[in-house]
Amino acid sequence: MAQDPKPTLEQLNILIGEWETSVPGLEVPGRTTFEWLESGGFLIQRSTVERSEYPNAVSIIGGTGSDGAFQQHYFDSRGVARIYDMTLKDNVWTLFRDGPDWPQRFVGRFSADGNAIHARLERGSYPGGPLEHDFDMVYTRILP
Repeated sequence: MAQDPKPTLEQLNILIGEWETSVPGLEVPGRTTFEWLESGGFLIQRSTVERSEYPNAVSIIGGTGSDGAFQQHYFDSRGVARIYDMTLKDNVWTLFRDGPDWPQRFVGRFSADGNAIHARLERGSYPGGPLEHDFDMVYTRILP
């Protein structure tokens, strides 16, 4: 069985730009930007939400996993820090962690033109537990 080739940072270019974010059914507007760290090497993701009960966050994305696999190092305004394993393949962006508190998964599917991401977020209620739908999220590109 052939293994997938090692991910390359160029695969992350599809994320570059500024995105408006929304949660269908809730008034939770936000913005997310993706930009390269000066001189490259890592992608910086900054997320802000216009409601104080939801955290703002910064994430560093790069090939820091085993064998150069993508990981997202997440930090938010609550003081939460997490590491997610990440893939970006065939216009599907996936983040996963099986943390000490509960598992989480994000699956975002890009639109045909690459200017929207429709994401489903799932979480379990205990370590190793089954994943259940948490909420959906939509990213709409506003600046390339």
